[in-house]
Amino acid sequence: MSLHQSDVDEIEKSTGDIAVVEHQNRNSTPDSGVTLAAPGRLNVWTKLDLLVLPMVFVMFLIGVLDLANIGNARIAGLQERLRISDPQFSTALTVAMISPMVLQIPMNYLIIIVGPRIVLPTLLILMGIAVVIQGFVTSYGEFLACRMFGGLFSGVLLSGIIIYLACFYPRRMLQLRMSIVMSSIAFASALSGLLASAIIHMDGIAGRPGWAWLFILEGGLALIFGVVCLYLLPNTPTEALFLTEEEKRTIACVLREDGIQIEDTGRGTFWDSFGSTFTQPHVILLGIASFFYNVIQSGLGYFLPSIIVGLGYQGSHAQLMSVPPYAIGAFLSITTAILSDRYAVRGLTISVFSALATVGFALYIGSTNTHVRYGSLLLLVPCSFCVGPCLGTWISNNTAPLVRRTIALGFDSALSQVGAVLSVWLFGTISPGPRFMSATVVLLAFSVGTILCAVSSMAYFAGQNRRKARLRAAYSNAGAWGTTTRV
Repeated sequence: MSLHQSDVDEIEKSTGDIAVVEHQNRNSTPDSGVTLAAPGRLNVWTKLDLLVLPMVFVMFLIGVLDLANIGNARIAGLQERLRISDPQFSTALTVAMISPMVLQIPMNYLIIIVGPRIVLPTLLILMGIAVVIQGFVTSYGEFLACRMFGGLFSGVLLSGIIIYLACFYPRRMLQLRMSIVMSSIAFASALSGLLASAIIHMDGIAGRPGWAWLFILEGGLALIFGVVCLYLLPNTPTEALFLTEEEKRTIACVLREDGIQIEDTGRGTFWDSFGSTFTQPHVILLGIASFFYNVIQSGLGYFLPSIIVGLGYQGSHAQLMSVPPYAIGAFLSITTAILSDRYAVRGLTISVFSALATVGFALYIGSTNTHVRYGSLLLLVPCSFCVGPCLGTWISNNTAPLVRRTIALGFDSALSQVGAVLSVWLFGTISPGPRFMSATVVLLAFSVGTILCAVSSMAYFAGQNRRKARLRAAYSNAGAWGTTTRV
């Protein structure tokens, strides 16, 4: 049977850019041997980091700060002041997740059509307005409406930022940047605990309770920073301020060689790409893993202060005790990303940290000692946190072109929102405090499920790589050379 270039191209199209690099230079782009670690090129990426990462980090931080603040506001008196029952509180958190769940993929596509410089800051501004109003609510209905709109804008914003980063960096540099940005989740949880312990003392100022000031100050920050980003956030790497023309050409060249589109968004291919995206098994497997991960991460993000209160800590002390687990998580996530980018071991990273988190959950379930259970939080929270950036990078690296990558990341985010919905009902409603035992058992099971999804994805990727290698060898023997697979 004769083998044509179209056969190889079809395999590439049907499986994405799936690969495990074992024989390439680890600091090179996959297709051309271009060295990313050359001194001049490293300076270009460092400069791009300084121009883009601080803005994106703060946007992501503000977007997730509300997730952390709602837990602190709850133990600071929000639930009692508004006379909200536990099921009603869970309903309010659920409403915040349903709208982005439904609109995630269309809104992600809007980002690549209109441009991130307009869409992302606008989402941040709208979220800020909803959060500020949340500080003035006097009834459950008003609180519910604010949570719905705030959840819509923040949910789409966070997913859009992941897509934005995936268009700015080569595959072997992406996880570190994604981990830096997503470490804002840990930073927000730690910062929220520190701020809450101080801001709740503003109780009574201007007639507002202390928990209301958490939302007013957070929303005001979102409004101000959103306006700043409208002027400073670049649409593409080649539009970044203060880069020379030579630096822009260098970045565009490396991204193009790495198969990353930065100019042509493929606007006319949405529905074709929509169908083909879900024929790729790794998109489904990693989407399920993201569901498992987000049940864990959202449950801990929303309810860690309540879990710590259940250990016997009270008030501002409980809020301060929520800081160390996430501080460790931020440091560990960034350190892990450096190694994962360097050696391209996304699946192994997910499996190892999910296994360690499983041990942490088992310790929490099996012990009645307060110190042991708090120690288990210092293991399970950081290890669970390290899984997220790796999952996002793995999906982005193995799904192309841009429209398909956008759909896959939107699908991943939508399943993550489903996981978040489950988490808010697990804690406090299905599984009441102070120990939240049933919820913890579910999180342990989902941590094991994440391992199974990661191992299955690695097996699928390995099989696809062997298939591509055989096709390329056959095509090469016929007198032509196929393209190199990419990580």
